[in-house]
Parts: sequence; structure tokens; C-alpha cells
Amino acid sequence: MDLDAFITTTKTQFDGLPGRIQLAARFVLDNPREVALLSMREQARRIGVPPATMTRLARHLGLQGYDDIRALHADAIRDRPEPFGGRAEDLMRQHDQVGAAGVASEMVETLAAHVANIGKGAQGDRLLAAAEVLAAGKRIFCMGQRGSFPAAFQFAHILAFFSDRAILIETMSALSATPILDAGPDDALLVVSFFPCARQVVETVAFARRQGVKVVVITDSEAAPVARMADISIVVGKRSPSFFDTFTPAFAACEVLVALVAGRHPGDVPAKVKETEARLWELKTWWNPGEDLPPVTATRPE
Repeated sequence: MDLDAFITTTKTQFDGLPGRIQLAARFVLDNPREVALLSMREQARRIGVPPATMTRLARHLGLQGYDDIRALHADAIRDRPEPFGGRAEDLMRQHDQVGAAGVASEMVETLAAHVANIGKGAQGDRLLAAAEVLAAGKRIFCMGQRGSFPAAFQFAHILAFFSDRAILIETMSALSATPILDAGPDDALLVVSFFPCARQVVETVAFARRQGVKVVVITDSEAAPVARMADISIVVGKRSPSFFDTFTPAFAACEVLVALVAGRHPGDVPAKVKETEARLWELKTWWNPGEDLPPVTATRPE
């Protein structure tokens, strides 16, 4: 059942639904975005019915549970991306309707659900397969642009504590792109890229595949251009109750991957991490807790 079929079924059965279930059906028909973005409990609270009523609605309409209804609406939203401006208006309405605490709760619930889905079912299997590919790479190139860059950086940063194989591609300038020019079948490329995909990232993935590089991507859709070209794609959620897309699931996927790669690393990972930490302390990379704090009061010339 797609969303159009669901709407048709709901309208056809509407008059015959019991009272509370009819209230839930009316909310679903009138508030498609809230159905996709808000938790079931929050929707039930707004309607004024028990959460079980939402599940009963789904079953009356031939679905297993209310998550199926939310998934239909979420898929429709993904298929029709909305500019940040419109989503910012939605966010302001949420502040008026549920207050700051409600907005915070909705965001936390949404992020937690996205992260929880990363290791479930086929996605969990893909994480394990991706870790095998990355662990086998002679060099592991890491790439992301704009909002995706921090997640790629995090993977490379953590990997560098126990391996010298991480190579971060910071931009696509001639200088920074040089390392991947001689990449080949023994190497791997980790890419983080969400819709709309940066053109240079798409071109780099295509180039890497032509060179025989094994490509792992973390993205938000199986239909994304980077996913269609990748050896392994890990699809994570990005939709947030706020006006911006969240990269929390991408960070989580990267951190899970680097932990899995560590378990497959041929060297002594604990010893290497300790050695790296010692050298960073020696180079005074971090603030020593025993040092006096710098002055925080401005000194003015007399």
C-alpha cells in the first residue's frame, strides 16, 4: 500500500470507524507532516486519545501497526523534499503548540529512533559488510562535503588513533584530491553524502569505482547517486522535527564502523592508541589539567 491508496482506504472507511478511531483518522488525513515527524504518543496526546487508539486505527485499515502509517508518510516526504524555509515555519508552529520542552522531546525521540534503526535487519548486515571492506583497504579515503564533512572527519580522526591508513579528502582542490588519483583495487573509500549530493562527491565516487576502489557510502536514500554506484550503501534517517536535516545518525554510523574496523585491525590496537595519546600529550595538543587557567579578565593599559 502506498500513501495514495492509504488515503483512499481511510476516506472510504471513515464513516464506519468507531468514535475515537475516527478522531485519529481525521488527524492523520489533516496532518500528514505531523504523522511523519511526530512520535505516535505525541500525536495521540494532541488528539486526546490513548496511544493504543493509533494502533487500532492502523489495524482497521489493514496495516500491522501505526509505524506503518508513519512510514508511508515519511516516504512521501522523502520523495518531495521541502525547502528549509517551510520547515522553519513548521518549527515555529511546534514551539507555539507544544513549547520548548515539547520540541526538545520530539527531536530527541526522532534522533533516537534514527540511531536505533542503524543496526536493525539488513542495515546491521550492511554495517558488518562495510567494516570488512574498510578493514581490508590498504588505504581508506574518507570524504564528505558541506554538512556531511564532520562525520567523514570523525571517522578519519578516530581511525588515526590506531591506523595510518586513513586519508581525509577535505576539499576537491587539485592538491587535496591528489592522494586518490592513484587509488586502486586495494584501497577503500568511505563517503558520507545526503540529498542533495555535492557534484564533486558524485564525480569522485564514479572515479573511484573506475579505478576499482571499494566504495562504502552513508547516505539517506537507496536512490541517491552515490548509493547507486557504491559497493555497499548504509541508509540512515536524516529528517528532524526542526528545519534542518540531522547528521546525528551519520555520526553514529561512522562511529560504529570505526569500532568494527578496530576489531578487524591486524595490529595491536590498544598499544597503538596508547602510543598515539602519549605523542599527542608530548606535542601539547591538549590542555593539561594541571596547568593554571589563562586569565579571563581583560587587562587594560593604564
